[in-house]
Amino acid sequence: MNAPRQGLFASLLIVSFALHTFLLVLATTHQLNENRANQGQLMTSQLVTDSLTELEPANTVSLALLANRYATNPSVASIRILDANQQVLATGGLSKTRDGQVFVRDAVQNEKKIGSIEITLIQPSMGEILRNQWLAILASLLIHALLWFIYRAIARPSRKEYLERINNEARLKHELQSLSQALEQEKHNTALALAQAENSTSNKIKPKEIRALELDQAAVALSIQFYDPKQLLNSVSPTVAVPYFNLCQLFLNKSIDLCLQHYKLNSPDVTILQSFNEHGAVLSVSSEKADAVKCLVMISNVFQLLSEVLYKRYREDKRFVLQTRTALSSAVASMHLSAPQAAERLVQQLVAKESALQLSNESLKQLSDHYELVALPNPSNALTRHAFMISGMDAQTAQIAQDIRSEILKSKQSNPT
Repeated sequence: MNAPRQGLFASLLIVSFALHTFLLVLATTHQLNENRANQGQLMTSQLVTDSLTELEPANTVSLALLANRYATNPSVASIRILDANQQVLATGGLSKTRDGQVFVRDAVQNEKKIGSIEITLIQPSMGEILRNQWLAILASLLIHALLWFIYRAIARPSRKEYLERINNEARLKHELQSLSQALEQEKHNTALALAQAENSTSNKIKPKEIRALELDQAAVALSIQFYDPKQLLNSVSPTVAVPYFNLCQLFLNKSIDLCLQHYKLNSPDVTILQSFNEHGAVLSVSSEKADAVKCLVMISNVFQLLSEVLYKRYREDKRFVLQTRTALSSAVASMHLSAPQAAERLVQQLVAKESALQLSNESLKQLSDHYELVALPNPSNALTRHAFMISGMDAQTAQIAQDIRSEILKSKQSNPT
C-alpha cells in the first residue's frame, strides 16, 4: 500500500533540496565576499604601516621578509610591494597563479606617495565552497530523506481504505467486463455492422435536409457529439471507428429504453434523427409530452456516465476513444434554426463532459427543481444568450442516473437496433 502521489512528492523534495543547496552556496559566497573585502582592506592598511620605514630609502631585503610574513596567511594568493615609480621592490605568496580579488593601497609619507601595496586574496571556487559546506548539505539531504519517509508513513492509506479502493476497482472491472461482453455480442451481427458502415453517411442529417425541416416550436432535440480537439477521428480507419460508433449507439439505445421506462413514455415518443457516426448522434422529442424533456435530459446524463466509463477503460487499454458533450435545444425562430440545428450548434460551444440547455422558460423552470443551471459564459447570439449549462443535480436525480447506468453495465445481453 503506497502513499498517494509519491512520485510528485519525491519530485518536490528533489526541487526543494536543490533550491536549498543553491541558497546555501549563494549565502556562503556572499559572506565570503564580505569577509574577503574586510580582510583585504585591513591587511593592506597594516602592510602599508609596517613598510613605510623601509620604502624610503628602499630596503628590498626587509620588504621581502615583510611580504613573506604576510603571505603565510592562507587567504593570500600574492603580494607585491612597489615604489613610487611602480617598480617592484618585493613579492610574496604561495599561489601567485591563482585568480582572486586585488586590493591596492598607496603608501604616503609627509603627503608624498613613496610606494604602493598590492595584495591578491584567493577567491574560492564553487568546488571549494561545496567542499567546505559538505556538512550542511549532508544535513539538508538527510532532512529531505526524513521528510520522504515521514510522508510515506503518514500518507499511506489504512487497510480499510486500501480494501475499499480494491473493492471499487473490482466493481469497476466487473462493469467494464460486462461492457466488453456487450460489445462482443454487437460484433456478432456482422451483417448489421456492414450495413451500418455502408449507410453511416446516409444516417446523418445533412445541412440541406435540416434547413428543410420546419421550425417546430414543440420539438426538443438532443445532440451528442465527440470532443475531438486533436482531430483524431480523421486519423482512424473505419474498421476501428465503426465498431466504436456501434458501441456508442448500443449505449444510447439502452439509455433511451430505460429512461422511457422510468418516465413511463413510449418508444415512438423519442425519434433518433441521426445514429452515431463521426458527427455524433441526434434525438428528438415533443415537449408537449409529459416529462418528455426530463426524459431527454436523463438520457443525456446516463449516456455521459457511460461514456466516461468507456473512456477510462479504453484509455487503460490504449484503444481509440473520445469523450463526449451534449446539448438540448428547442427551435430558435430569430435565427431560423430548427431544434436539431440549434442543438448541434450549441454543443459546439462546450468541452468534454459538459451539457447545455436552450429551452423554453417553462421547461427550464421544471428542470431547475432538479438541476443546477448556470448561464453559458460569453454569449454571442440569441442561441447562447438564453442557454444554460448543467453544473449539478440533486441527490435523487443523480441516484436515478447512477442506477440506470449500473443496470446497463450489468446487462449481459444487448438488443441491436
